[in-house]
Amino acid sequence: MTVLVRRIRSALFPVVLDAAWPRLLVYGLFWVSTVVLAAVLLIADPVFGTFVVGIPLLLVVLVRERGLEGIPTFLFGAAIGSSVVFSIFLGQARGVFHEGVLIAGFVIFLVWVGAYPVMLRQMDRQYLLERFSVAEDAIPVQPHSVVRLYVVRVWMSLLATGVLVAALVRDPLGF
Repeated sequence: MTVLVRRIRSALFPVVLDAAWPRLLVYGLFWVSTVVLAAVLLIADPVFGTFVVGIPLLLVVLVRERGLEGIPTFLFGAAIGSSVVFSIFLGQARGVFHEGVLIAGFVIFLVWVGAYPVMLRQMDRQYLLERFSVAEDAIPVQPHSVVRLYVVRVWMSLLATGVLVAALVRDPLGF
């Protein structure tokens, strides 16, 4: 049975067997969610939206050009801190938008929060591949980059948890 399933999968879905499709899926999810969030935030308030979307995107571009170790600590902290602003925007928009729009906003925000650390890791990986000109599995480990990636992952996890808890607890408590 397993052999039959593998043959059907390899005949019908050759892309599924390619190692690049998960990375392309993350790229797609990240950029689509970023465009949607940027559109909503820029329409609501152009200055606020530029700040919230611009700094994390600047970090992605700089990571691609300099690697995670080459990013100034202030810019790294500002990019991570600016991600909390969208959750504040969702809280302020409650009552202004229909609940369905807010739920869609939460889902898109959670997709972005999940894809952002992976995107930073991929951009850092591409930078290291170009810098060291080695095979993908021979990239040297850079401890400072690993620590920064863990900081991003922990922060985004806490942010996503906070947004979900605030959304779920707000109605029962009457806030």
